[in-house]
Amino acid sequence: MIDLLASSEQQQIIDSVVGYLSREFPVERLRPNAAGKRVRERDRWGDLAAQGWFGLGVSAEAGGAGFTAVEEMLAYREFGRFLVTPNILAAALAAHLASAAGDLELLGALVNGERLVAMASPAGRLSIGPVVEGELHLMDGEPGDLLLVWDEGGMALLERARLADIRAVASLDGSVRLERGSAREVPARLFLSFADAPLRRRANLLLAAGLVGMAEGARDLAVAYAGVRSQFGKLIGSFQAVAHHCADMEVRARAARAQTAFAAVAERDLRPHAAFQISAAAIVASDAALQNATLAIRVHGAMGYTAECDVHHYLKRAHVFDRLNGGVRARQAELIAQPAPDLSAAL
Repeated sequence: MIDLLASSEQQQIIDSVVGYLSREFPVERLRPNAAGKRVRERDRWGDLAAQGWFGLGVSAEAGGAGFTAVEEMLAYREFGRFLVTPNILAAALAAHLASAAGDLELLGALVNGERLVAMASPAGRLSIGPVVEGELHLMDGEPGDLLLVWDEGGMALLERARLADIRAVASLDGSVRLERGSAREVPARLFLSFADAPLRRRANLLLAAGLVGMAEGARDLAVAYAGVRSQFGKLIGSFQAVAHHCADMEVRARAARAQTAFAAVAERDLRPHAAFQISAAAIVASDAALQNATLAIRVHGAMGYTAECDVHHYLKRAHVFDRLNGGVRARQAELIAQPAPDLSAAL
């Protein structure tokens, strides 16, 4: 039997992450009327690095915290719940890339927060290898950042300063500043093929973890609202249609959490079916986040469609993470292409 419950040490990690994010980065910070006093994550990058989160899953010998994929998954689930910038994920994956490439000097700078990393994604045709060529979307970036980008073949880290024609573009998620730039035969600072390192699995796993957190965050907002909003003299949570929506959200969140936890354990234990389980987690978690956010908006009624209501941020961020992951169809194709796992070995 595989125990999917958090140990006491793992619960301490969860409590530490939740406590910090609740104080420093509550979801309410994203409201329009909070724009003037919003604290950006990059302004606290040193504090985030001091928590050890950028190197959480990197071995202690290489300068990281030395925890496993399970502890890293649990932390990034909470980052998803609090809608922290995708660049936190970029920093962790960049640290894994530097560790796998043996660049300990860069790894130290990443883990200590001395070099900032922005998430990038394909914006049209893009060739990723030792040389990167094509169009990129840049998230929450600034001059001097490193950029992390990957496709189905490999992961690369490159200098933002080498890109041309960087300009602001409209973002689906207004809480994530989006730019577009052109890579014209830009040499990668680091590149590794996924055939040489399991970085694709780690990226899928942490994206799934973030999506689980979003599914749970949207569910919590809907349940809380259903418990205080009255209509026709009764709490709307007592109405069968609303109660069923809340129950469906709970089932989806639990399924996504269980599958993602199982995938993390399989990755930690180097089980042969780990890639299969991680692909499955990416699919289930993406569906849970998108569906839960959609239902949560409906539970909020007309208020759910307003900018002042926090729930819409979960739907927008879920779409961003789904695209970073290549979309559900890409993960489904990845899952189908793999041999069916021996389920007896999975237990």
